[in-house]
Amino acid sequence: MILAPPKRPRSTEENILPLINIVFLLLIFFMLAGVLAQKPPFELTPPATTDAEQSTQLENKVLAVAGDGRLAFGGEPITRDALPQALADWPNDKPLQIRADGGLKADALGSLFTTLRGAGIAEVNLLTQHTDP
Repeated sequence: MILAPPKRPRSTEENILPLINIVFLLLIFFMLAGVLAQKPPFELTPPATTDAEQSTQLENKVLAVAGDGRLAFGGEPITRDALPQALADWPNDKPLQIRADGGLKADALGSLFTTLRGAGIAEVNLLTQHTDP
């Protein structure tokens, strides 16, 4: 009769090592994800919304509009006259994402939509920040 060696009890150090590995990998992931997010070259305060189903995925090319009408496309300042040229290769099946300042006047946004329509942009998404009612 062959006896199996007795099972060795697991120490608490062996139980915590996988947890430390996971936390370390999550830390690296969130550090990289924070670096990849683009910031506009000027301060923006997005308008508030109470809609819980807002898109959280940002494209690499976001059109930022300041309260005074300044524009930035893909993180670089751009003039309104140069905007149609910059959007010339925009795919028809993707909406253009716009991050506008909450203090932007509606007529300024309307004239921007006219410029975008002239550049061939058929659909836009206006990015907002979620606030509780």
